Amino acid sequence: MFESYFGLIEALLVFGLAIAFYLWQRNDLKKARRKTRDQKKESDGEVKEDGDTNGRR
Repeated sequence: MFESYFGLIEALLVFGLAIAFYLWQRNDLKKARRKTRDQKKESDGEVKEDGDTNGRR
């Protein structure tokens, strides 16, 4: 009986792993995007050593 369901079980497993991998990568990309955005916000407000504020006056 198990042999008759093996293909279905394997397909569900592969499909589930594909969804899990997608969610994992999506979360990692969100974290990286958030980190980059936060770093950019911090660097936009910092004053450089020569007194310039990153091109803004």
